[in-house]
Amino acid sequence: MGYWRTRVLGYSQQNIIVDNILTEQEIQDVYNHIDSTPEERRELVRLFSHKAYHGWMPQNVIDSITRAAQSTTDVPLVLREISFARYEKYEEGLPVQLIPHSDETFREHRLTFDVQLRSNRDWAIVVEGKSFTLKDNQALTFSGTSQIHWREKTEFKDGDFVDMIFAHFSAQDYIPYELGVRSDSSLPPESEHDILMSDKQKDWEKIYNES
Repeated sequence: MGYWRTRVLGYSQQNIIVDNILTEQEIQDVYNHIDSTPEERRELVRLFSHKAYHGWMPQNVIDSITRAAQSTTDVPLVLREISFARYEKYEEGLPVQLIPHSDETFREHRLTFDVQLRSNRDWAIVVEGKSFTLKDNQALTFSGTSQIHWREKTEFKDGDFVDMIFAHFSAQDYIPYELGVRSDSSLPPESEHDILMSDKQKDWEKIYNES
């Protein structure tokens, strides 16, 4: 991918709030799509306190989100993954929280585009110590693969909710498994990046736990 691509989509990803991502019709199209999602494609992700709806979005929604994300960088982007999630109280004893983490599932740098669709409360996203509070139909850019991120500690009341779309982009000319490149053959291919992110996550977890 090269240093410039890595810098823009990776460790030094600029964090930008973008307004007016979708039209009212497109927002309704998302909810119609979510309402028709089969139960087997809905998942309560207890670790991250949300219900995920797995499935591609309507094409008009994809196009608008892609245009909005592309407006934040000169690097040509391609949407690789997208999903809908609702944060709310699902079970007694299951706190609504998002602890410091990176998106380690992906093996190449990602530009993450978090769209807040609808909500009835504020809940700030924190990217390596800097807080961003989204309003409905706004999105935040960061690199989920290279920037540790979380949500501020809070307490959800019954009826509180935050609906999100998580869109993950790579550079158009991305190199698969780029994050796994390492000169030391005594370690697994992914170690260099993963060790760095693990160390960063531990540092931010300590700050989070002491807050």
